[in-house]
Amino acid sequence: MLFKYVENQYDSEILNPIYYTDLLLLASEAYPLLEDKEKWANVSYDMCKAMKQSLERYGILGGKPSMMGGLGYMCFAVNAFKKNTGNLPNFSQSLNKLLLESSGKYANTLIESKAETFMSQYDAILGLSGALYYLLDLKWTIDEKRHLERIVDYLIGLTKYHEYKGHYIINFHITRENQFREDEKKYFTDGNFNFGLSHGMMGPLIAMAKAWKRGIRVDGLKDAIEELFNIYEQFKKYKGDIPIWPTQLSFDDYIKGEFNEDTRPVISSWCYGNISIARGMQKTAQYMKWIEKEKEYKKDLINIINQPIEDYNLNSPILCHGYASVLCERTFAYRENKDKEFVETIEENINTMINMFKENNGYIEKHKEILQDENRITEGYFEDLSFLQGTSGIILSLLGAIFEDLDYGRLLLVD
Repeated sequence: MLFKYVENQYDSEILNPIYYTDLLLLASEAYPLLEDKEKWANVSYDMCKAMKQSLERYGILGGKPSMMGGLGYMCFAVNAFKKNTGNLPNFSQSLNKLLLESSGKYANTLIESKAETFMSQYDAILGLSGALYYLLDLKWTIDEKRHLERIVDYLIGLTKYHEYKGHYIINFHITRENQFREDEKKYFTDGNFNFGLSHGMMGPLIAMAKAWKRGIRVDGLKDAIEELFNIYEQFKKYKGDIPIWPTQLSFDDYIKGEFNEDTRPVISSWCYGNISIARGMQKTAQYMKWIEKEKEYKKDLINIINQPIEDYNLNSPILCHGYASVLCERTFAYRENKDKEFVETIEENINTMINMFKENNGYIEKHKEILQDENRITEGYFEDLSFLQGTSGIILSLLGAIFEDLDYGRLLLVD
């Protein structure tokens, strides 16, 4: 149904360009299953052409790697198109090289300027950890690998310490002034430490561990990995057999070495959820060959996935912080060794996600005025074709339940 809708939009020349990269990724991942492959190869080619023109006209938006919405996202989607169709290998290679060089230069600028820490510099969505995680899977010359090493150097630097208000704290500390949202500035008067996968320290931890696994050897890398891993271990606690972590840790709680309450309720979703932290810890242990720790976090992950579905504490069908994210993470975890515990409750997960998607869209169809309300968030709306917030991500999570040869989990660092 979605593919027919997009085809009609494309044929009528009213397809919104803001969704080109989302749709290229979706079509490329689904390509082996599509009936009219020639049609979608042509649609995808036109979207690639438009991306190239946009890049030539506007350059790298914001100067950041942006694996979700910028140059990095284009690289990933075009690479998926090349992989599944064999088309545009030179374009894909040139994009990847541009991402490598621009990310290396960006890391170098941050190091040399001794820039204050903002999450968008290092995170998985806009920052260098997401780009590094992707770039590590590509082939590079010895000279080109120096860009990767420079990115790793920057991330290592964030695990060093500096003095703040009489205490030595890790450089991942984001001051009040550097918080992204106004409510965070009011709540975290002395700044915070972000633990989530989307914007937090988990992205750099996984990316650095993957760099170690891929043979990158930069002074201080292993120490940096161990430092971050130990911080997550320190602040982990259990509710029953379910592990939880802070999403954003206040300065005071960091100094005390514990957290008693969280700024967000405990949820089991990708962006700030315990499911992604547990998956990240498991992946880190795998990369570092810490066998017992890998077993521990695999068990934690299974417990999170198989808890009563209402305890996920989710109210959205989407990939970012909804039921699609649980479906995504459980299917990618299952692919590793076919442990059936990861998929024991998958039908309930799918049914709940689909029912919520239908309910949301049924309500929106009756109240179209909310689409014009800037203060209302409409998550999972059918006509929102985006990856994290819309239909593309939901469809990809469903495809993962029936088709194993998918790659989009690498964008989320949960593959």
